[in-house]
Amino acid sequence: MQIGDLVSWFFEDPVLVAIVAIILGFVFLVYLFLRRTAQGFKEGMDRGRQ
Repeated sequence: MQIGDLVSWFFEDPVLVAIVAIILGFVFLVYLFLRRTAQGFKEGMDRGRQ
């Protein structure tokens, strides 16, 4: 099985593409949430030192 066969097989199934897109979107949203939480924590620590 070559890479081209694997890619064409992946894009033939719209359900699989949708599932992968949903998982990637969820991971991106979790990243944004954790980034915002860490940024807020850092800002709170900086304000507490003042």
